[in-house]
This record gives sequence, structure tokens and C-alpha cells, in this order.
Amino acid sequence: MIKTKINAAFPHHNVDLFGQEVFIVDYTEQTKNLPNKKNVEIHLEKPSDIDSFNLKNDSLIQIGTVIFDNCSFVDENGKTQTQCECVAFPNNAESKSWVLFIELKYNEYKNAIKNLNKARTQLFATHSYFKKEEIIGNNQISYLIVSLPKQNNVPFEAFITTPSDLQKWKREMNIIFKGVNEAAIIDNEKILL
Repeated sequence: MIKTKINAAFPHHNVDLFGQEVFIVDYTEQTKNLPNKKNVEIHLEKPSDIDSFNLKNDSLIQIGTVIFDNCSFVDENGKTQTQCECVAFPNNAESKSWVLFIELKYNEYKNAIKNLNKARTQLFATHSYFKKEEIIGNNQISYLIVSLPKQNNVPFEAFITTPSDLQKWKREMNIIFKGVNEAAIIDNEKILL
């Protein structure tokens, strides 16, 4: 369902399927001065050369993923719009299935608040693109995840949000906003953070 809607609204997005645990990384900063530049990647084994966001999948549910790039969302003038790194969802998603938006920030602790605020903007923007195109409905829970793979002082969202904001987003938009470096898929309707 979600995959079909993504293909209709954004035919240039590539949906990849995985039926196991995945590790999501962003090599952009690490390789920006190298001849062979890399960006966001999804690995089936934990990479040894970079810290990652771990999406556990002990239930072996097949998930669809889309990695976003500078051409994923553009305005009427062709200008790149802000977006997060990627989205994941159950391949057999139904009206109450989860959708997981992920933004990774590789930064030192001193830059955490600035980068977390930027990540929040990117996540909410991408979520709004999907809502506008009716890829996700009001019954679907959306997990908006900020990952700081180089940090281990989770949860990160406490740096930039209040408990009342978190409750409001859950109540009004069915959004769970969290700052973590891993999540576990329970089933098609729930993720454990």
C-alpha cells in the first residue's frame, strides 16, 4: 500500500526491500573530501568504518525503504527541499501500519542542539510531503527518529523538545518523535524505541 502510493506520487523514488535487521549510515561528511564520495546507505551487517542507526527486525518482517537525495523533493522551480535521510515501512502495510522517518547527524556533543533542531525540521518536512500526497493516513503512526550515531547519551529529543510537545504531536498528528540510535520492529503496527 505505502510502496504503491510512493511509486504513484514520487515515481523517481527507489523502494528497496529488506527482510532482516538493517544498519543505516550516512557517509556524506566522512567522504566529502575523497574522490569516491558516498552518501546514505543501508547495510545488512554493522559497518566497521562508521557508526550507524540499527533497525532490528527479529520478526523478519519485510520492510520497504527509500533513501532520499537532493532530487527527492523539489519545488516548482526545481529547488531542493529539506528532507530527512530515509523512510522505512512494512512492505505489507495496512491503514494502521507504522512509518519510520530517520535523520542521522554525525556531530560532536557541542553541536548537538543545533543539529537536532535541523533534524527535527527535516523530519517534519518529509513527513508533511508524505501526508500531502496521502501516502500515509491519519491512522498510521509515524515515528520521526533523530539518530546521533556518534553519541550514546540517548534519548536526544529532550535537548530540543518538551514533554508537552511530544504529547501534542502524538495526540494531534499520530507522531512519535524520538532521539535514539536503534529501534526494534515488533510487527506491522508497532516499533519499540
